[in-house]
Amino acid sequence: MADRLRSTWIEDLPSHLILEILSSGRLSAVDLACLDLTSRTFRGSHGLFPHKFQSLVDFAAFQLCGSHPIYAPLGPNARNELFNRCSGNWKRVLRFLQSVEQSSDMVETSAGNMQIRTGRYHTLLIKDSSVYSCGSSLCGVLGRGPETTQCVAFTMVNFPSRARVIQLSASHNHAAFVMQSGEDLSPIPEDEEP
Repeated sequence: MADRLRSTWIEDLPSHLILEILSSGRLSAVDLACLDLTSRTFRGSHGLFPHKFQSLVDFAAFQLCGSHPIYAPLGPNARNELFNRCSGNWKRVLRFLQSVEQSSDMVETSAGNMQIRTGRYHTLLIKDSSVYSCGSSLCGVLGRGPETTQCVAFTMVNFPSRARVIQLSASHNHAAFVMQSGEDLSPIPEDEEP
């Protein structure tokens, strides 16, 4: 009976099991960073991963990024750029991806899932990779050129290519769009359509 009640320290667990726990997806990037800072158990390579990774936590963050729905479809150049923008730190890449995912405002409707963003006087939404906008615009945020200052119904925004929009952002006087390729694009004003 006493053996059943014996406490087990995380240090007593096999390294491959610790890696499985870390990469299960149940921990946030902040949790992983705290573990990395507080316990030497997570710092060594334990022979489980290539030496380019600094720790078990770093390798787990890399694995979580690889399977993340925003990161997985990105091309190699976009992945490298994101990694470099995060100072070569996989925990930071994961934190960025988790922040984007948490702020995506995906709404499930009878017409399907839509991502919705609102600025001060305008609203943007993504439905089936197409972007729609409505509201007032003093700075061209509706994607229809600077001469269009009002749009009372949702109207599709035209882009320079058929690239798939996966994220959007809106605030006081801005609108930004991230394509599946990882690039950010501005819409083509109506008067410049091909």
